[in-house]
Amino acid sequence: MSESLHLTRNGPILEITLDRPKANAIDAKTSFAMGEA
Repeated sequence: MSESLHLTRNGPILEITLDRPKANAIDAKTSFAMGEA
């Protein structure tokens, strides 16, 4: 999993927090990691 993604599960809800300072933009690596989550 990417270091820029933090996952928190609360019952049936999965919260994905994007932590990429300055832009918090989604690049190809982050997009792939989100798809894997």
